[in-house]
Amino acid sequence: MPDGNVFTWNTIISAHIKSNNLDHSELLFNTAPYKDSVTYNSMLSGYANSAGYETKAINLFKQMHSVRHEARVDEFSLTRMCNLTAKLGNSWYAKQLHLFMVKTGNDISGFAVSALVNMYSKSGCFDEAYNAFNSCSYGSVDVVSKNAVVVACCREGKVDMAMEIFSNQAELNDVVSWNTMIAGYAQNGYDKNAIEVARCMERNGFRWNSHTFTSVLNACSTLKCLKLGKELHARIGIVDVYCKCGNMKYVELIHSRICVDNMFSTTSMIVGYSSQQNMSQARRMFDSLKSKNSVVWSAMFSGYLNCNCCENVFELYIIYYYIFFFLFESLCFIGVIWSFNKT
Repeated sequence: MPDGNVFTWNTIISAHIKSNNLDHSELLFNTAPYKDSVTYNSMLSGYANSAGYETKAINLFKQMHSVRHEARVDEFSLTRMCNLTAKLGNSWYAKQLHLFMVKTGNDISGFAVSALVNMYSKSGCFDEAYNAFNSCSYGSVDVVSKNAVVVACCREGKVDMAMEIFSNQAELNDVVSWNTMIAGYAQNGYDKNAIEVARCMERNGFRWNSHTFTSVLNACSTLKCLKLGKELHARIGIVDVYCKCGNMKYVELIHSRICVDNMFSTTSMIVGYSSQQNMSQARRMFDSLKSKNSVVWSAMFSGYLNCNCCENVFELYIIYYYIFFFLFESLCFIGVIWSFNKT
């Protein structure tokens, strides 16, 4: 390979890491004439995210300390190592890494605190996790670090402590915060509390999503609360009913009023709009989902194919391949080729 520059080497190394070809990316890393923080962090991330390469990740992190002219240990490196230590569940590593972060002044930001809390919690060191959160100043607490310590409390069964932290600085709470608290109550056997927090979430203007429904339905199942279970089922099912009737204006009204924001109802709306060949609205609903499963992708592909929107099919296929790095199911791929042959 030509010498190129550091950007070229980083791009190629990163591409091999994303393709799970770590051995080749390691060879390129070792022979690269130029390295910077991005090069080291890419390789560190590849090692840390792959089973069996944890020791190499730790050794590379140590190596970064001695090559300061090439790479500087930054917040990304430390967060990645915190996550790796959490995966290993090694309390000794956790304390050594925290000590290093304190010495280098990298333990202050919200993301650093969040990483420390998660690392200590998964390493069986709840007291250290709680102390890491309490040590940060009032202004440096953000929603990420707050959510992390609430998760840690719930994992330890300390739901009262979790609720106390959740209630403080309530303005920081987001949908993840509410769902964490609901799931924490449900998983620790406090099903009535889980349902009450879910109702409170709705009163505070936060829309329920699939995580909320899962926790609340589990709580209903444990309590044998058939009435509430039917109510929740109706919330999801009514959207599908009106979509199949083609009354999309009423569906939009229901969707906005009942605070349903989940993949199931949104997929029904995509199918409903597609059946009326209103692909702009179908795409709007598709884009509104932060996470998408294969059913959602299939609904959008099918809508474009049925409406003979060939360019949109190809554009969506490129987006899909860019995200997942593999081809969609063969029938859908055949549909793409077939739609182009028709034009």
